[in-house]
Amino acid sequence: MRNNSGILDRNLSESPIAVIDFETTGLTPGVDRVVEISVVRVDPGEEPRLVLDTLVNPMRRMSATEIHGITDADVANAPRFTDLVGVLIEVLHGCVLAAYNVYFDIKFLNFELENAGVSYAPPHFCLMYLKPMLGLGNRCKLEEACREQGIELTGGHIAAHDALASGKLYRRYQQIAQDKGIKTFGD
Repeated sequence: MRNNSGILDRNLSESPIAVIDFETTGLTPGVDRVVEISVVRVDPGEEPRLVLDTLVNPMRRMSATEIHGITDADVANAPRFTDLVGVLIEVLHGCVLAAYNVYFDIKFLNFELENAGVSYAPPHFCLMYLKPMLGLGNRCKLEEACREQGIELTGGHIAAHDALASGKLYRRYQQIAQDKGIKTFGD
């Protein structure tokens, strides 16, 4: 589901951005579930700030622990995604959604929202593709993009760290876009 209506004419410097990062039990929405959610807001004129960071009980056995370090014990008493939907929608409200690999995160967001009985499709874009779109080289892993821009990223595959680094990366890319005369998402 892709809904970018209205995004093309939006001004980069005036649009609030919500950078989302999920950690999951695997790669397949529906089979695999979200186990950690972090959202960083990048509001006009403000520094990126973490507004939501929580573990999520996936209501199934944990897997991919070797990637993110989250265990069954860690999520045993965590809220379910359905318990968090209202808060998540509230922090995303009015924002353009972004993620470093939005095509991964949006599939999980869409599945989890549908599973919770919620219809919500925010406009979104992919931070991983901004690098080549701005003429800064090929797309790459978040760690490499941050290193190239002098942004510290500690503890990769920890949702809050990845989302905050992605928010700072967006701010850097936003400045580069402005310096190149790019004013809107459509530009």
